[in-house]
Amino acid sequence: MKLITFTLTFLITIASFGQTDKFDLAVKNAKVFDSKKGTLLSNRTILIKNGIIVKVTGRQKNYSAAKTIDAGGKLVTPGLVDTHIHPTDVYRTYGKLPEYLPKDSLTVYRKRLSDTFLPYGVTSAMIMGHSEKWLQPIFDWQSNPQPNYLDISTVGGALVSNEGRKPYINHVIVDSPLAARQKVLEYHKLGLKHVKLYWKLRRPEFEAAFKTAHSLKMKVYGHIDQNIMYIDTTLDIGLRNYEHILTLVNSAWSVQNDDKDFKLEMQKHYAPGAASANRQLERLEMFRYIHDKKPELINALIDKLSKSNTTFSTSIHLMAEPFGLTYFTTKADTSLSPEQLARCREDFKIFMGYVKQSFDKGIQLRIGTDWPSGGKVFLSELLLLSEYGFTISEILQIATLNGAVALGQENQYGSIEKGKKANLLIWNKSPFDDYKNFLSDKTIIKDGVLFENN
Repeated sequence: MKLITFTLTFLITIASFGQTDKFDLAVKNAKVFDSKKGTLLSNRTILIKNGIIVKVTGRQKNYSAAKTIDAGGKLVTPGLVDTHIHPTDVYRTYGKLPEYLPKDSLTVYRKRLSDTFLPYGVTSAMIMGHSEKWLQPIFDWQSNPQPNYLDISTVGGALVSNEGRKPYINHVIVDSPLAARQKVLEYHKLGLKHVKLYWKLRRPEFEAAFKTAHSLKMKVYGHIDQNIMYIDTTLDIGLRNYEHILTLVNSAWSVQNDDKDFKLEMQKHYAPGAASANRQLERLEMFRYIHDKKPELINALIDKLSKSNTTFSTSIHLMAEPFGLTYFTTKADTSLSPEQLARCREDFKIFMGYVKQSFDKGIQLRIGTDWPSGGKVFLSELLLLSEYGFTISEILQIATLNGAVALGQENQYGSIEKGKKANLLIWNKSPFDDYKNFLSDKTIIKDGVLFENN
């Protein structure tokens, strides 16, 4: 009896050694971008099962897989991560925004959102504000990712203080510190892990919301703008994740008192009402004014931010679009004279100098498009970064890992390694050869499945 048992055990052991793991997908001969080190790894095989990367190996052997893709030495990167989108931007292009997302059309709405991003290589995104009446279906999409849809997360409504008027559709009013605390608790109970504080939030509500979310280990993001709260104040409160690097100038501006002189500068170069019609123009002129007359103000702010482990979304395409500087430009300002247009382009160069200075000082940039046609705008932002001094490795890190880390999702996205979601891009032409190859066709793998753009 003992001999029979021993023989059976031996045979089972031998059989198990002879078995080979069966994978759903193998991507071989890949030049993998290591987003953590910013380096390229040649001749790699990526093995995927159940939508998850099981192994990345340099061993040259045949692996058993239901499907094998030979990358042929092409660049393979993680899927792109957009850290600031709004479904309202997408749905508005189809007509009037609905009060509720209709139950019988939820698949259509989800596809519309995905079609704006996924075919361009953006595989995951953070919604930084939408109608609370849309919260349940959007949260259901977040909780049930699908290979043919964009992975999303949401902050719900961006929190604002009561202004005595109906809030914008992406915002939710919290009219007291208690209301701010209760709203954050409500979102946490629903399962949300992220909160956005908008610039129209007064300090008492801001502090209550931030401290509550922070105590619950929720990620907090702030669009700090205009004249209610300033970046240095929110830094002292504890905020570390900021929206739109263009807002640097507003907080630097708050400590200078040359509004009259600035208005005279605007009148000298532009017709009355130009700033109201083109807010980007006014903002860029503010950057020029600070740069020329009081650069120490913005330099000091950048230094303070760099010492505090902060992140900033980019949103640079929207600053460049009116001046014909972007790819996929659709809203150029045709009212500008050639001289005015040239001045605005010089202003944009100054602005991008501060973007690069912030990055070089250690502020973690992440792509946040905040604009319609988000997938196209994402690629436009990569090209703009290329044209203003960023290396391809830096840009790919900004577009992948930095976004995932800022969203607290680096265990899922942002790098190609064991245990991460199999969201991958195989580039037909490498941006390392020519930065304009960011526009090249790419094979998109979402949740381990080859994405087919229909």
